[in-house]
Amino acid sequence: ESYSLQYAAAELREIDQLRRRVDVSKLCSRASTIRQGIPCTVDLSNKQLSAMMGNQNCHAEITFKDGMKWIARFRLTRTTSPPQEVRDFIIRSEAATMTYLCQHTSLPVPRIFDWSCESDPENNVGTSYILMEKLDGRPLDWRVATVAQREKVMQQMADVLLEIERHPFDFMGSLTASPQDSTQFEVQGLAQHATYQLEARHALGPFSSPADGSAAIIRAYLAMIASGEIVASRPADAYLTHYFRLDIINQLWTDATTESQFFLKHPDDKGDHILINDNFDIVGIIDWEWTRTVSREEAFSSPSMMWPVAKFYAGANELAPDELRFAEVFRERGREDLSDYILKSRKVQRFFFALGSESPSDTPTFASLFMGLTRAFNYEDEAWGQWRNSALDRWRDDNELQKLVRQQDREKEP
Repeated sequence: ESYSLQYAAAELREIDQLRRRVDVSKLCSRASTIRQGIPCTVDLSNKQLSAMMGNQNCHAEITFKDGMKWIARFRLTRTTSPPQEVRDFIIRSEAATMTYLCQHTSLPVPRIFDWSCESDPENNVGTSYILMEKLDGRPLDWRVATVAQREKVMQQMADVLLEIERHPFDFMGSLTASPQDSTQFEVQGLAQHATYQLEARHALGPFSSPADGSAAIIRAYLAMIASGEIVASRPADAYLTHYFRLDIINQLWTDATTESQFFLKHPDDKGDHILINDNFDIVGIIDWEWTRTVSREEAFSSPSMMWPVAKFYAGANELAPDELRFAEVFRERGREDLSDYILKSRKVQRFFFALGSESPSDTPTFASLFMGLTRAFNYEDEAWGQWRNSALDRWRDDNELQKLVRQQDREKEP
């Protein structure tokens, strides 16, 4: 059986599970109540849900009798899904982030009408959900856009980043609504399942320094690698490459003035988070799950949709023509500082790329990505095996590392 057939079968199973959980009548009743009793229907057919299915979420269209349409966003539940407590925190932060952006910025973010966690006592829909405005647009496919179309999007993306810059925060973390006043927002811990502290029952953070926050993230990954919670293949190698980041962390943030402000950063800016119309006007920016506030260096780095992906994975750090043009857009607007962040993007991008469970399983890709990281920080360009041997010697007193080395060696045995 081919992989594509297996994938399609797994997708259908996930959709069936979701359909069994959702109480359609309760969902429609909730939506109608919000719109002063206007009746509505929701399409939960396999065809509809499959067409609007993302990697982590599924979407259904709610149609009201007067023609108004909303989107219902549901989180898919898989065997790899984080515990309920973590999922609840993530959806609370996603809803807070979108609400904040709608209320306080000019960004074209869908308006949220209602949301609820699965664990909320008042939630009778059967699963967590977000009811939001449906925007008339299609996902941007950066690869097939013409030079002129890309230029138009770049000019608008510059506007987006300039608007983001107008709304700084004092801490690194993720937005949540204030428990005392739901119309107010505060930065709490990171809304990311990989670093959520289950035993302590709270998210990691918030942090007043990007170096402190990033070090805490790396240490959390190191602990999970050591315990076997993440990174099943080559755990010792993954541990080494994460540990190395602790050595270079202070090379990322050298200007103390940048450490006091943080900015919202979209977590998955590969292009399809942008909705456009036929004229390539940006009509929406979606998928704010896992958003966090980050340092200026990270917030204003080039979006991943512009990266030269093949060269990036091969370990090269040269910027793509689109990235260079994007830097020029800011320079033309008199913002040399933001232009410089684009031009110097690779350091921060390499630092945060392929962490934790995102670490690639095949050795050549793993080695190439890591060599790209060392080159970005101007380390001697040595082969992966040579660097690994010297690192093993340098950190030979780390007991967790030695356990992982023995484990990895055993797994190599025939």
